[in-house]
Amino acid sequence: MKKVLFTAMLMAFATAATADVPMAFEELDRDANGYISKSESGAREDLEANFATVDKDGDGKLTINEYQAYQGMGRMTPPEESEVSEPGAAPY
Repeated sequence: MKKVLFTAMLMAFATAATADVPMAFEELDRDANGYISKSESGAREDLEANFATVDKDGDGKLTINEYQAYQGMGRMTPPEESEVSEPGAAPY
């Protein structure tokens, strides 16, 4: 019984600790095709609700640049430019 209770508490803590951390692009792009579809955006309620606004070119999918721009909304300075590797590429 104690083991079950401990496991439940640990899972609750892990969920609470990550609730405020935005998901990475790769986590949302579940099929690893390089885009976030409308259905994939459902993992984040705020992203799903603002999908049409975030999808700047209106093609029905979010690129990593569109997602990063959404993540940076409201900041005083834009996020730093960073090189983004191709989906599935090995880290350098």
